[in-house]
Amino acid sequence: MPVSRGRAIPAPVVIRRKLERLDGLPLRPTTARLALSAFPEDSAEPSPELLASCRFPTVADSDPGWALALTRSGTDFQAIGLLEAAPWWSHATTSGPAGDALNRLWRHAVAVGQAARRLATEAGEPDVERIARAGLLHGLGLWAIAALEPDWLAEWMGEPDGPRRRAFELQTLGTEAANLGRTLAERWGCDTLVADATWLHADLNGCLNTAAADSAALALIQQAFVLAERTPWGLYSAEAREIGGSEPRLRLLIAEVQVRCTPALIEADATAHEEKFARSSARLRRQVAQLRGEKAATDRFLTALVDSDPAESAETWAERAALSWCGVAGVATARVIWTGLGTESDLEEDPRRAERPATKVLALASRGRPCAEIHLWLDPDRPSGGADSETTIAAWQAWAARVADRTQLGAKLEALARGHRGWVDKEEPRVRRAKLDALAEFAAGAGHELNNPLAVIVGRAQLLLARATDPDTVRSLRAILGQAQRTHRIIRDLMFIGRTPESRPRFCQPDEVVRASLRDIKDEADTRGVRLVLKGGEPGPKVWADPDALRHLADALIRNALESTREGDTIQVAVAGGLEEVSWSVKDNGRGITSAEGEHLFDPFFCGRQAGRGLGLGLPRAARIVQQAGGEMRWHSMPGQGTLFQVHIPLLPPPKPPTPTAGAVEAEPAVGRNDPPLLKS
Repeated sequence: MPVSRGRAIPAPVVIRRKLERLDGLPLRPTTARLALSAFPEDSAEPSPELLASCRFPTVADSDPGWALALTRSGTDFQAIGLLEAAPWWSHATTSGPAGDALNRLWRHAVAVGQAARRLATEAGEPDVERIARAGLLHGLGLWAIAALEPDWLAEWMGEPDGPRRRAFELQTLGTEAANLGRTLAERWGCDTLVADATWLHADLNGCLNTAAADSAALALIQQAFVLAERTPWGLYSAEAREIGGSEPRLRLLIAEVQVRCTPALIEADATAHEEKFARSSARLRRQVAQLRGEKAATDRFLTALVDSDPAESAETWAERAALSWCGVAGVATARVIWTGLGTESDLEEDPRRAERPATKVLALASRGRPCAEIHLWLDPDRPSGGADSETTIAAWQAWAARVADRTQLGAKLEALARGHRGWVDKEEPRVRRAKLDALAEFAAGAGHELNNPLAVIVGRAQLLLARATDPDTVRSLRAILGQAQRTHRIIRDLMFIGRTPESRPRFCQPDEVVRASLRDIKDEADTRGVRLVLKGGEPGPKVWADPDALRHLADALIRNALESTREGDTIQVAVAGGLEEVSWSVKDNGRGITSAEGEHLFDPFFCGRQAGRGLGLGLPRAARIVQQAGGEMRWHSMPGQGTLFQVHIPLLPPPKPPTPTAGAVEAEPAVGRNDPPLLKS
């Protein structure tokens, strides 16, 4: 067991308590001096040009304290915060056994780091610096003990026997130095490669490398450790130090370590007063940076105010405010939530409040009522310049109150507009009824005045057609008859839409009504080159319904499909249903219906086709028939792919026949003169 050549080693419990309070490694005085000299007078961030002009990169790469801060912080590393918070290595250990042991440990660590850098470069690793830092910190447990008890390190190096060294570690630390290094690396949030290197760097057989997160990088560090052991500063194998010296790679590594480790780890002229003043200078630079951040926050507020629209909404203002706060120094993320008029219920259910709570919440009010909340997520590694400025918060408060007043006025105007729209919606049915009554009155008058002349025209044309033999004359007379009949249908549709006649139900077969409609339209469909297809089974049963209304409905749907279908396409008509319901569907392959056309699909006189292809009365007439029967009409269409209309009409049971009196003979039900013929398919 080694014998203490200096002051007594503290008890294990004392060392463990110190290790629990340790939050990093000290900095080299040379590193702190060069880093502060690289800061411009008006900045809290080092200048890349000044860093490149001095020896700082070489010095920082060889400083375990600086490397530890880098591997803990990653991309969020703040140099000014480290220079303010991290102590320096004690100048009391510049000489004596403790100083010699500390310099030997340093040179050995630098040798491992530089060898790892060179091996990683040769292997083509993407992140060479990460591997080099992990190699430099492979002895993190020894560095932590050296920062607290330098004499312990001298005693440890004074014992060359490996087993006795481990016994000394267990006696004074309660654990091995390698395990201590891994524990500290995990507690300090270091890179996983650093944690693996602290306890597996000496596993030369690689038995446990599979447990590492990056086994390839760990293998390079293990090779670097073997090379470092062959230098004059090897810590574990005296036989390995006796071998090295002539190999070019090893000689180059020794020369590089000697250059990087001159002067010593702790320069002789470093004093406690210099450390105090240097850390105070770093603190003052940080405070100046915070003041500049507050000024920048004020400038951002003024810029946002100038760029804003006086009429912008509260939501737009919240987005603008969030973008402005995101630029404040020390603020990692910002979110502004409007809580003013009309948003109280939405705010309670806002799922964003269930996320990670904000570091700081600034409440803004208007006339004593909350109107907005500024949620800030602060960066703990950066000074929060501007986030606590009373002037900036007061400015945002005044702006939010102005937006709240404007929003309240807009809400009142919107309420007035909503009330007006409600009145219009309430009056719309009455206006529609008035229009239909006027249309019905016009159709009745027009029908009375026009039907008689039309009857004369049709009668004379039919008489002439029966006598005509010239083809041109026959074609002209048929055109006259067709247009006269079309005029009659227009008058009939106008009267039907304006004042739908009462339903006259009687026994009929809905599928036969559809077949009759298809037979009447077949000639016109053939002329246009359109194929009509009826899908359905055997003729259905007789049901109690209005055959005239069903015929009007079938004619309207099939003719609408015919007018929309191109030459060579097909119209598919399907009939179904039983004693309780009539179900029809008509599908065409026409141009389809757009969303804008669909809004007016059942409006009278609206026609999506070109002029001369219809008056837009067929579908409104069909809709009135379905509505009167208590049914439902659905449609589905995609532009360019055709349209599908589906009709479902409930059927009422037929009335019960009167009870026959004595001696009376039951008569057969009369067939109306307007009933379509019941044809067999």
